Amino acid sequence: MFGRAPALYVLIVDDFCDGREMLTEYLSFRGFPVVQVSTGEAALTQARERRPGLILMDIQMPGIDGLEATRQLKADFVTQDILIVAVTARALANEERDARRAGCDASVAKPFEIQAVGDAVREVLVRGPLGLSAFEALRSI
Repeated sequence: MFGRAPALYVLIVDDFCDGREMLTEYLSFRGFPVVQVSTGEAALTQARERRPGLILMDIQMPGIDGLEATRQLKADFVTQDILIVAVTARALANEERDARRAGCDASVAKPFEIQAVGDAVREVLVRGPLGLSAFEALRSI
């Protein structure tokens, strides 16, 4: 893996405050340490300063949207291995394909069952480059 080792936390990126708070509360309840930001720009800064183990990235945001933020993170050798799950209201097949092309490792459509997000976080951590040991480390914090 290139760059610094990831910190064991989930970065939630969403311009909608209620959405960020709901995800933060639920994932914290499930044992995941969480940091939240409200813009694509802030996501880039946060991820570069303290690499997360996983990012839940809202796709539709003003300024740098989630697709562009993902592209930039995946193009940077320091952040390219961060796992990114698109959280999007755009659930059509072509929009999911766009998220994957931008570099997202998985996607969850809004509105979603909150448990589905927790399950997606676990799935991506288990099958991603961090492996099961990272998931277990997150759960033990």
